[in-house]
Amino acid sequence: SSTLTPILKKLEASHLLHRTRSTQDERQVIITLSDEGKKLKDQAIHIPSGVLEASSCDMTTLLGLKDQLTKLRTNLVK
Repeated sequence: SSTLTPILKKLEASHLLHRTRSTQDERQVIITLSDEGKKLKDQAIHIPSGVLEASSCDMTTLLGLKDQLTKLRTNLVK
């Protein structure tokens, strides 16, 4: 069982995606966005530019911060 399965089940229960078995290979699961999922995706597309604008930072600074946070998270999980 994949570690993504619980996440996918939650997203499916929230009506954001559909999971169907492949007709060619039942081991494969086809994942597609529902109409609600597509609406949410359309809304989320503007988040990165909004964060960039609200932060008053340039892209290089934000990417550096992201890298630092990723490193911090990795170190905390050890």
